Amino acid sequence: MTGIGRAIVLEYIRQGASVGINYYPDDKSTSQLESLISEAGEADGSKIVGVPGDIRKPESGQELIATTVEKYGRLDIFVSNAGVCQFADFLT
Repeated sequence: MTGIGRAIVLEYIRQGASVGINYYPDDKSTSQLESLISEAGEADGSKIVGVPGDIRKPESGQELIATTVEKYGRLDIFVSNAGVCQFADFLT
């Protein structure tokens, strides 16, 4: 997690929120998540839960929501901030 997504998470944590984060299950993304958790000062994992998965697949989104609700009891805000997208003509 980098850029705007990382800044969003850090500010939510600073404001007292708990955050569920989807990340791609590869070494690079796992390392970025670990770095974010460290930067947020959340070594105990009380404010951040990471949920691996390919967000292009509906089941990954469902797992993200289910895991977040299971850990924190509810979901108040959802931010869609995928770092990669494919641009195409509207009718394509």
